[in-house]
Amino acid sequence: MGKFDISRRAFVEGGLGLTVANFVPGTTPFAQAATMEENTIAAAKKVGAANVNGMIWSPYFVPMQPVIAEFTKATGIGIGGVQDISIFDAPQRAMAEALSRSPQFDFIHIDSNMIPSLASSGYLEPLDEYIKNSGFHFDVVAGYDNFMKYDGHTYGVPTDGNVHIQYTRKDLIDNPDNKKRFADKFGTELKLPETWEENLRLQEFLMDPSKDLYGSGNLRNRANGVTWWYMTFYSAGGFPFDDDMKPTLNTPAGQYAVDIYLQDKKVNHPEAANWGTPQMIPRIAQGHVVSCQYWDGTCKTIKNPKQSKTVGEFYYSVVPGSKFTGKMVHRSISSPLAAILINKYSPRKAQAAYLALWLGSGKNSIPIVSDPVNAFNDAWSNAHFAAPPVIDAYTQEGINAIKKNFEVVCPPIYLTGFLEFQDALGKNLSEAYVGQLSAKDVLKNTENEWNKIIGRIGRSKLKKDLASYKAAMPKLAVPT
Repeated sequence: MGKFDISRRAFVEGGLGLTVANFVPGTTPFAQAATMEENTIAAAKKVGAANVNGMIWSPYFVPMQPVIAEFTKATGIGIGGVQDISIFDAPQRAMAEALSRSPQFDFIHIDSNMIPSLASSGYLEPLDEYIKNSGFHFDVVAGYDNFMKYDGHTYGVPTDGNVHIQYTRKDLIDNPDNKKRFADKFGTELKLPETWEENLRLQEFLMDPSKDLYGSGNLRNRANGVTWWYMTFYSAGGFPFDDDMKPTLNTPAGQYAVDIYLQDKKVNHPEAANWGTPQMIPRIAQGHVVSCQYWDGTCKTIKNPKQSKTVGEFYYSVVPGSKFTGKMVHRSISSPLAAILINKYSPRKAQAAYLALWLGSGKNSIPIVSDPVNAFNDAWSNAHFAAPPVIDAYTQEGINAIKKNFEVVCPPIYLTGFLEFQDALGKNLSEAYVGQLSAKDVLKNTENEWNKIIGRIGRSKLKKDLASYKAAMPKLAVPT
């Protein structure tokens, strides 16, 4: 993992003049109704200039640089050293920092599902006072701001919504011959899938391995595959724990989710268990997949003719749902949800906090999430859904699908010990997928491991955490 330093001068010279063009000596820009961005700058000036150090993966950081440059120009708060660490490796490093109470990083850019664990360790600075001072507000769909909250405090500012949406090949399901064959075989129309079962059926019907066309583009590796299981489990009415923090995985909803998860094997590429996003996104964009649920940034890849052979050939829609509860329920997932968190032990925590709020402004983050080259930061704010550069990056259909999926988006295990719970579940699911564990043992084994984790962390502590977890769950069964 590399380390690189970027000078304040480099930021200033690379600025885009986004929001602070009127900040010149002798003026009083806050005399009338100040914007949230102006208030953030005013509050930041009061804490003094400083260069802050952070942990952030370079694909996320590069498109932020011009926006940071404007903040530096207005406040003197800039970037010193940045540790370039993958979003997938950052949680382990952050926990090590938390346990040692290290002041090395003023901010970390990390999966927000780590908030309960890091806050419980005492590492995170609550942002409530900074939010109050700057007039910051989360301009988000439904209760998505709850993903940033824990135990009554706000700890994070999102930069990457990373919600899953449904991708279905338009050219395949609109093909007249395919429609006739499907209707003749099943007595129903070939169309966008509404349920997990319908999705599997169209994947199996349209796949053609002889042409390197497989039904599914979903991941099934240990690190990421579990994300898909959550969507199915939640849509079947499942929730991982009861109010006494007893695991509730080995239930009809859990078994249903395991069944759907494992059926993917008959429609996915034989190597899918070993693949991550670097392998799967190109296959989706190059036309080797019928349908999938995938992170929303893939819209940008599909639209780019330099990266895609399927420009205009996908429908974007709400992820499939389930009628397992007796009514239709759709549940998407946001994981990893990249956010900026502040180190409580930092001597520059105030400066880092205001920088985070500046980057989290819907207005300021438009150029970040619409960057066509560094496309890791994905839309999450209502401001993004109405911004022409963002719509152009994702397409209007893509933006519409993203917004609807945010109405029913869920977190994974939003509790202290997230990494341990997630790894146990992911391990057992992946072993079952490759045939090393029987399907009937997946949930039983996971519950046994989870009970040990609960014992180590403390049941009473985790019971208190449940309130924050439940608050992050969606209220709607079906998007409006």
